[in-house]
This record gives sequence, structure tokens and C-alpha cells, in this order.
Amino acid sequence: MLGIPQMMLSNAHKALRPSASPLAAVVSGQQCQPSFVPSINESASAAQPPLQHRCMGTKSPVQDPGLRAAFGYCIEEVRSCDYENYVWAAQLSKELRPAVFALRAFNVETAQVADQVRSKEPTLLQMRYQWWRDGISNTIKGSPPKHPVLLALRSVMDLQQQSSSSSSTAASPKLRQYHFKRIIDTRENDLLDPQPPLTVEGLEQYAEGTASQLLYLQLASANIQSREADHAASHLGKAVGIATLLKGTKYHGERRRSYLPVELCAKHGVSQEDVYSAQPSDGMCDVVLAVASVAKNHLDEARALAGRIPREAAPLMLMSVGCDSYLRALEACNFDPFHERLQGRGSPLSPLMHVLRVKMHLLRGTY
Repeated sequence: MLGIPQMMLSNAHKALRPSASPLAAVVSGQQCQPSFVPSINESASAAQPPLQHRCMGTKSPVQDPGLRAAFGYCIEEVRSCDYENYVWAAQLSKELRPAVFALRAFNVETAQVADQVRSKEPTLLQMRYQWWRDGISNTIKGSPPKHPVLLALRSVMDLQQQSSSSSSTAASPKLRQYHFKRIIDTRENDLLDPQPPLTVEGLEQYAEGTASQLLYLQLASANIQSREADHAASHLGKAVGIATLLKGTKYHGERRRSYLPVELCAKHGVSQEDVYSAQPSDGMCDVVLAVASVAKNHLDEARALAGRIPREAAPLMLMSVGCDSYLRALEACNFDPFHERLQGRGSPLSPLMHVLRVKMHLLRGTY
């Protein structure tokens, strides 16, 4: 079977535990119901995060019971709402897992702000995003609000400081406030301006402001300082971000949102109503082909840099597996974004095959 070792097959089955919550992945543009949503004017100290999660392991660098509960919350949040990325993150070393799950939980939380504010009033949306800006700012200053994601992020920062102070090498890169703020600002601007992007460049800017920033933070959390790794992260983030928006075409269309560039739609005779009503056509497929080609080019550019980045950076780039799988499946469906094969949550691959591909890349040190 594809020359895959039997031990890998055995380990892969362990990663296929189904989530108790719907696997409504952020990666597909679909949202899951968050289990911890503080009100704007309170610290949410009464809410208790769940107990320690098995992915933390008994030899995790995080030993405080309260913090382990906070990390357990982060892991469950990613598993329930971003399962495709949960799969590769769960395969990381025990040293990398806490930071990656905390960062990806932050990504899930900020992606779900619109669902948390039911009235969709712009002022309330802005207040929610400002809560996250203030929360990140206070977390970096050492006084995180009593939210499990922010408590986990502060713990990651403390561990980084301890590692840096005990090392004789150059100072480790920090989780910079700029990257967190860029993610929040990009998501807020997107919600407050529901018009489709005019050009493909608009999609690239959104992807750079979200997925690429998250990758920069993941690299910093692993103390990786490399211009080539940052370059690869920029390209990979754009590929993942654009593929994510394509994957959510039908979901967003049902809510009268479209991320297909106006310029391309006009060129191929596709109206916004065609997108909203999920009407496939040759023109629609041509638009999607053009956008998918941009994503594929960025993915290829990121992978071309694999031999020039530090080997320890490769596992943090494994979101490439899901991106590549979706683009291949989209091509197999003749670039019809509404094809039923593409509407399942998570990767279009079978769960087992997705895990096996992740493990093969881990063994080879590739992405």
C-alpha cells in the first residue's frame, strides 16, 4: 500500500478519533460554535476550561494544572473547528505542540467573531475585535485576561523567555504583537467591508494578513529565525488563505458573500447572484481556475524553498498537505467549487490518507 510502513499505519489510526463536536473547520470557511465566549465587558472568570487533553502528554513542558487545562481547551477548540490542521499539529513534538495549538486556537477564536456577535452590528463587531486587541496587548505585557487561549499564549511567551535566558546563543524571536494585530485587523476589515475583492491581489493581501501571519508566529514560537523560512511562510500562507476562501465559496455564497474577484467575474460573465445561488457554469469554472492557479503557484514557490529553510521549520509548514489535497480535488472536479465532493468538512482526502501524507512528510522532512 504505497510503500507505507506498517508502524505508520498503526500510528495513523490513533489520530482518527472523531470529534464530539461538528468538524466545522475554519479551513473550509465554516464555523463551529465556540464553547468559551467572554462578554465584552467581563473577564469571563466564571467559565472553566476543560480538563487536560491527551495531546499534552505526561512529559509536556507545561506542568501547571491550570495552564494544562487552558491548553486542553485550545486543543479541543482546534480539534472541533479546524480538524484538518489539528491532524498535523497533533503529530508535532511535545515541545512544539503547546505553542502551535495556542496559536491555532487564537486563529479559530478570531475567525469566529462574526458568529459570536449574533446581531452583526458593526459597532459590536468592532468592540469584540477590540477586546482581542486589548487582550493580546495585556497578554504580552504579562497580565492576560482569564481566557484560556490568552492564558496559554502567555505561558508560551514565558517558556520562550526561560529558554532565551538559559541559552548562550542569540536571543530567541518573540511572538510579536504586530502579527496578532495584523490578523485581527484583517479579519475586522473583511467583516466590515462585505464587498468582493476587485482583483486577485486583494485575495493575496487577505491571505498574507491571516494565514501568513499565523505561520510567522508558528516559526517564532519554535525559535526559528530564517529569512528563507519567512519567505516560504509568506508564499504558503497565501496559498492556504486563497484555497480556504475557494473552499468556502458555497458556504459564503449562502450568506451573500463572495471572494471571487470582481475583475475575473466580469471577464468571464459571472454575476454575484450566480455565486450566491451556487450556479455552476463554464465561466464560473474559468474564474475558479484562475484563482486556484494563483494559489498553486504560491504553494509551488513555498515548496521550492524547502531545501533552504531550517529542517526544524518543515513540520510547521504541514498545512500545505490540506491545501494541496484541496487544489488537486478541485482540479479533478473541473474547478467547480460547488461540486458535492468538495462540500465535506476538512480535507477531501479520506481521514486515514490525510494522516498518512502528513506522516510521510514528517519522515522526509518535507512539506
